[in-house]
Amino acid sequence: MAARWSIPLDKLAEQQKERLQLAVRKITFEAFRRVVQRSPVDTGRFRANWNVSYGAPDYTTTLSTEQGRGTAEAGKALTLPVGGVVYLSNGLPYAERLEYGWSKQAPAGMVRVTVAEFDFIVSGSARAEQ
Repeated sequence: MAARWSIPLDKLAEQQKERLQLAVRKITFEAFRRVVQRSPVDTGRFRANWNVSYGAPDYTTTLSTEQGRGTAEAGKALTLPVGGVVYLSNGLPYAERLEYGWSKQAPAGMVRVTVAEFDFIVSGSARAEQ
């Protein structure tokens, strides 16, 4: 007797595609969130100037010092399309200096530390899905 599928293969493939896209969005969000949270806070302006964009970096700046703005920007990663390039960028002129040790609050940087943790972020996401 031939085996029967309880779900058509095209529907199964679509479900798996949706799960993969959600996993990619969650991993991207977690990486971006970590960068924002590691950002040094003096006035709050640096943390408030992280921007998330799709297709090209967004280097616009704001005078905002609302620290939650950066985390809200990171949250955009949960809604953007999967399959292109998603950017996290900070257009303040001292961003590069902060990444390379200018701040005692983040002497090892923010982005470099998070990139070093990327495998851990991915494996943590995989464990959470099980």
